[in-house]
Amino acid sequence: MAVKKTDPEDMAPAPAEQAAAREPKEKRITTKKSDGKAAGFCVYLGPSIRGVIQSGTVYRGGKAAVLKELAPALERHPLIASLVVTSDTLPVDRIKVKTAGNLLNVNYKKLASGRK
Repeated sequence: MAVKKTDPEDMAPAPAEQAAAREPKEKRITTKKSDGKAAGFCVYLGPSIRGVIQSGTVYRGGKAAVLKELAPALERHPLIASLVVTSDTLPVDRIKVKTAGNLLNVNYKKLASGRK
């Protein structure tokens, strides 16, 4: 059976690969924050309002486009706009809606009780 001989220099990683391997993973991961106008998605985190909007609804597009789409609902319930969040802030905002003392929680409770 034939054995292929390899040169140790061919096996060594390139200098750029070595530098990337030494860096912690947190530094290698880059996130890009959007301005709310870029493509992505938005989620409504407020309570369900019968005939108007359902909790957890996902909308395609940036926040400006979604709010334009929800204009009829916003006329009747303006607090809906504050509970539509972008994909960038979704993980944090889901917690804020449940935590007392946050603006998202206050707006959620106002909508749930029927106040404007």
